[in-house]
Parts: sequence; structure tokens; C-alpha cells
Amino acid sequence: MNNMVSNAFQPRVEDIHEYLTQSTVEKILTSFEAAFDLQNNVVVLDSEGRDFYGKSVPKGADFQYETLNVDHSTIGTVGLPLIDGAKSTLLLRHLKTVLEALAVETWRQRQLSTEALERYEEINLVYDLGAILSRALPLEKIMDAVLIAINDIIQAEAGAIYVWDEGESSLAPASFLPEDTAPEFWMGRVRELALSTLYAYDDAQIFDSDQVLCAPLRHDEERLGALVLLYERPGESFNADDVRLLNTLTHHTALFIHAARLLSQLQKRTSDLEHTLKELQSTQEKLSRAERLSLIGQTMSSLVHDMKNPLAIILGYAGILQEENVTFEERKAFADQIITYVNMFSSMSQEILDYTLGDENVKKSPIPVNLFLRNVNDLLLPPGLERPVKILIENATPADTMVSIDAQRFSRVFQNLVNNAVDAIEGKGGTQVVVRAELSKDKVLFSVTDDGPGVPADIVATMFEPFVTFGKQHGTGLGLAIVSHILAIHGGDIRYETAPDGGARFVFSIPRHNPL
Repeated sequence: MNNMVSNAFQPRVEDIHEYLTQSTVEKILTSFEAAFDLQNNVVVLDSEGRDFYGKSVPKGADFQYETLNVDHSTIGTVGLPLIDGAKSTLLLRHLKTVLEALAVETWRQRQLSTEALERYEEINLVYDLGAILSRALPLEKIMDAVLIAINDIIQAEAGAIYVWDEGESSLAPASFLPEDTAPEFWMGRVRELALSTLYAYDDAQIFDSDQVLCAPLRHDEERLGALVLLYERPGESFNADDVRLLNTLTHHTALFIHAARLLSQLQKRTSDLEHTLKELQSTQEKLSRAERLSLIGQTMSSLVHDMKNPLAIILGYAGILQEENVTFEERKAFADQIITYVNMFSSMSQEILDYTLGDENVKKSPIPVNLFLRNVNDLLLPPGLERPVKILIENATPADTMVSIDAQRFSRVFQNLVNNAVDAIEGKGGTQVVVRAELSKDKVLFSVTDDGPGVPADIVATMFEPFVTFGKQHGTGLGLAIVSHILAIHGGDIRYETAPDGGARFVFSIPRHNPL
């Protein structure tokens, strides 16, 4: 293969600094040293032999060491002087166990966070691809966008989508990246591998020392083409996770290509309109079933279910907008509906992202309560937005009251609670939602109160758990769980109570910031 892309490959170096903070280690080891009369005798070194805790060992000192390992990688060592052979060995092994347990827990949490974010990226990609299709672009443009979107996750050096020519019984490259790659390159061995994969395999396959990844593109028994990704840098290769992901994504890609062809036929053959629309509906229904669920697992099935019908509505509106006899007013109304559903998808995706973000991403800083509430007011009531009910914000705290918060994430608490309240009372006799702040000893007490019908009694006990929803036609069921989590990482809590007039009230508090 010709050298199309060049990047330095840097192997990952595991080190204790990635898993343990010096403050944590110091807190544990100073107590340990005091308990066993070993002050200034415990030594912890990083993977390069540099001091991480304790003083450097003098030359000739009689020390014994144990390595610290995480996921089969050495991240450092811990050492003790040889004072009492058996006792020193036992103490050293105890230290090794404690430090490794802390490091492994950090590693495990990062793995879980990474996996959750990967699942989010995957489902987000599927809906990005759906948005590409809904724009009714030409087939070539769709394939360009699909190839770029897929490679944004897999991060190969080059790739191509081949389309099947039934008349010639062959494949031709229809889209490839980088764009400046010579077209002749895609007509050689890479095409041969793509062709053999399309003929002989149902799933993605790895070739040429794990540096070429090929996946067939089929819809039912119809050959559509093949998708190929490849590496050229030494040390880079595809793995089983890449195969799994590409199998899922190419299944969707095949559906998109098939659907795009149907849309093209729809424009050319109006006499076949009814048959073509049935095919398109069938394709969309397949897109909404089991493969999407496999991207994020069984726990996200409710989310996918809620998105299925709105996506069908968007596709329906998009199809109507292509018709010539649609009036300007109708086009505007249909476009407004599409925008509404896209904004809903964006809100649901943001809820998933909020739910998967780790506590380490919280960036707190002091801010006056009155300034924060002004920002919340601008967020809830931006210029030009007409709310179906009145939203009032009342601040009863002294002017100098401050809180230490991550303002962007803490604002999500008010967005979720107020939007839930508006959804719950709209059309049910409610007229207003009141956000109030007041001082209660060393805490700032907030409340969000509406004058609607309140929360059903059978929901109250579980309302802050994930995937519990009520009063909303479309939602992830994560809104109140996110609220509870954000408050927890700010040192606060939340409770529900019935308002005096029978509406719903959520009361929550966080510590007041007291500057030194």
C-alpha cells in the first residue's frame, strides 16, 4: 500500500500518577507509618523509578519491594526496610494490596465511564446518520457523510464505500477518504478483499495482519456494496471491538443506502409512490429495532422506544416537503415540527451525556446566588421564547450569599425540574412555575413549585431512579436521576412534597460558600 497518512505512533505508558493521587497515598501511608512506628520509612516509586511518596532510598540501604500492578501493567513499586523479615514482608504485602485496590478501583471506574461514553457516541452516530438520510441528499453525498461519521469513531487512516454493480457483477469505489487518495488505489487489492467479503461473509472480516477491515453491505439478500477501513502505520491494527462496532454500523449503513435508493426511485417514478413508501417504512422500522438496542444494551431500550415514532414522523414530514404541491405555509409548519423533534432528540441526548459524565469533570467555583439565578432566568426564558405557563424566579437570600458550584451542570437541575413542571401542568389547569431561593442556616435552600395536579402517589418512591418517567410523551426517564446526581456531587440533596395548593414541589439545598 502506498503511504497515504503518516503519524507518530506513541505507545501508552502506564504510571501510578494515572491511578493514585499523592494526597490520597500520603493520607493512607502516614497513618500506616504511625501505626507501625515506620515514620519516613515507606517508599513508593513510579514506573520510571522516581519518588512518588517518601524519601529516596540511601545507597546500600536494605529494602524489600513489591510491584504495584493494574490490568497486568506495572504502575510502580512500594518498599519497606528489612527490619523484621517476616513482619516486614507481611506489612509490605498489606500495603501492596491496599494501594493496588485503590488503583484498580480508579481503573475500573474509568473503564465503565469510557464504555458508557462509547455507547453514547455509538447511538449518537446512529441518529446522526438518520439526520443525514432525512435531508434527502443524493446517494453519493449520503455515502460520503456515512463514511466520515463511522470513521470518526473507529479512527482508521483511510476508508472507502464500494457500491455493487449488478450488471458488471463487480464493485466500484463511490466514496473514499482521504479525499486526495488516488482512485486507482481502491481498484487493486483492497477492492479484491472487499469483493471476497461481500461474496463469502455475513460479517466484517480482518485481513493483512489486522490492518484491513472489510464489511459487506447487504439488505436482506440484496448486495449493496462493501465498506473498507485500513491502517498503514506500524503498530496500528483493528481488533474484535472494531469488528463488533462495524458489524452494527454497516448494518445501518446498508439500510441507509437502501433507503436512499428508494428515495431516488420515489423522485423518478411517481407511479410507484405507494409501493416505494411501504419499502421506506419497512426500512425505517428495521432501523428502529434490535440493532439499535445492541448499541447501548438493555438498559437503554426505553430511550430507543421513545425515539422511534418521532423519527418516523420526521421522515414523513421530510418526504412531504419533497412534493411540489406543498404550500409555503405547509412547508413552514412541517419544518417547525421537524425542528421540534430534533430539539427533543438533542435534549434526550444531553440527558444521556449528563448521566454518563463522571464526577471528575465537575469544575466548581464561587458565584453569588443572585447572579446565578439571573443566568438561570436567561436560560429558562431566552428572548423570543413564549412559554405556555408563567415562570417566576424569586430570590430571598441576602445579597452577599454565595455558593460553590459547577454553574453549567448545576443549571441543568433547574432546566430539568422546570421543564418537567411545564410539561406536567400544561393543559391540565396549571398556570405557573415558581423557582425560589432562601437561606437556611449554612445552606441555600431552593424550591421549584407548580400549581398543577402533582405527582401520582405510586411514582413518588421511585421518581429519582433512572428510567422512571411520568407525564411526558417522550423522554429518557433520566431527568430526575440526573438532578439527584448533580445535587449529590455538589453536597446537596432533594425531596418531593405536595404544595399547599395541591401542585408539585421539589425542595433541594446545597452548602453555602463561606469565603475565608
